[in-house]
Amino acid sequence: MFDAWILIVFVAYFAILVAIAVVRARRMQAMSDYVLGGRRMSSFTSALSASSSGTSGWAILVFPALAFQHGLVEMWTAIMLVIGVWASWTVLAKRLRRYTIQADDSLTVPEFLERRFADGTGAVRTVAAAITLFFIIFYVSSGLIAGAKLLETSFGINATSGALITLVAIGSYTFIGGFLAVSRTDVFQATLMLAAFLILPAWLMVVTENPFAGLGAQTPGFWNPLTDQHGEPITYVFVLSVLGWSLGYLGSQRVVQRFMAVESEAKIPRSRNIGSMWMLLIYLCALLLGMVALPAFAEIGRLDDVLADPERVFLLATQAFFHPIVGGILLTAVIAAVMSTADSQLLLASAVATNDLPGVRRYARSLDAAGRVRLGRALLIITGALAAALSIFHPESVFTLVALAWGGMAAAFAPVTVMALYWRRFNAAGALAAMLAGTLTATVWGFSSGGPDGIMDIQPGAPGCIAATLAGILATLVSAHPPAAVTALFDRVNPRAAT
Repeated sequence: MFDAWILIVFVAYFAILVAIAVVRARRMQAMSDYVLGGRRMSSFTSALSASSSGTSGWAILVFPALAFQHGLVEMWTAIMLVIGVWASWTVLAKRLRRYTIQADDSLTVPEFLERRFADGTGAVRTVAAAITLFFIIFYVSSGLIAGAKLLETSFGINATSGALITLVAIGSYTFIGGFLAVSRTDVFQATLMLAAFLILPAWLMVVTENPFAGLGAQTPGFWNPLTDQHGEPITYVFVLSVLGWSLGYLGSQRVVQRFMAVESEAKIPRSRNIGSMWMLLIYLCALLLGMVALPAFAEIGRLDDVLADPERVFLLATQAFFHPIVGGILLTAVIAAVMSTADSQLLLASAVATNDLPGVRRYARSLDAAGRVRLGRALLIITGALAAALSIFHPESVFTLVALAWGGMAAAFAPVTVMALYWRRFNAAGALAAMLAGTLTATVWGFSSGGPDGIMDIQPGAPGCIAATLAGILATLVSAHPPAAVTALFDRVNPRAAT
């Protein structure tokens, strides 16, 4: 009976997403509509779309699991993530939107970087596109694994079938409606996620006799924000890891796409405030859920179920503490978290592959507007298939895949984007050095562990951003100044910086 109710809710939910996609597809006439929605996004839509696409299954599956395992110390992760999204709107949004319009209406970050530096070799754009696609595959794979966990927990579907079903569900409405559909469905899904996170921890506190008990002597530091669950003080590894998660918002291309798509600069401050408030509520509630779940499951004798895979804490809580209809509705929040990120990643991948990969770009130029949209849709399917293959043949935890993809994108693109927008002297050599150094460092860190004091366990974004920044500055200073046309464009976009 439980499965039947969940299935009914899921089908209704998916029907709503497809309906939104079909309606929005009618407004899509050119590649700019497919990629950036014609730069017509409102404050509310851009805020919730940027924030929800930057959360993913990590927020609803992994972060409560971290709080469940480590306790109140994960409060710092939540705080830094909110600071990260606020900082990205503040530091990047206005200048990036303005610059991409001035740089021949650039539709993607790789295209913007090429035009920012007038790179006639195509190296900057090609490297940026290849790095983007590399990390997107890992990120989409994490979403498919998260969706597979949901379907396995709810219906007993095996991991392979679950990943494929998740891909078909996400790809279908993204394929139909492009950016406008993804953005509008993000608003709907962001609302569901917030509602679920408000309800679930509140209800667990009501039904649990002592929701703030922890596990006594077994977790002496559980409620101390300055220690881990065992009572040991936090280390520099933890501090740098938290910083790495925060830096991800400055390098996340699916988030900065929303900055480029806002209808006007005047709407950006309101978008930032709405998005930051949504993020604050989401992560505080996720933190609370993970912490109160420990005594709640202990009281009903099902703690071992969660300990076997803490990333299922949200899923198991909906089953254990709610009526099937309510549980099914709450579980749609998991779908929302997975889809609101994976759809943006797939759309970004198709846009970058169509617009920025050399061979594909040349072919796309021979097509009319409708043909380029169809090509983008075909590349969306190919990207999804590669991500599905990775999730099936090399399954990892959602945490591991997101840490690599999020940290890698931060390392590759946060320093280069910030320096491109704010440093007049910055040039193509510096951009290439920054992207390559950041990618290499983050990838090595992402596939490593241990080391002295656990240094290789640091979230890859922090060491990657440090390496990228140093490499970008050094390469710029030892190479030629940018051409006059490049600095002239910089001065037009940033008149105060020129004075």
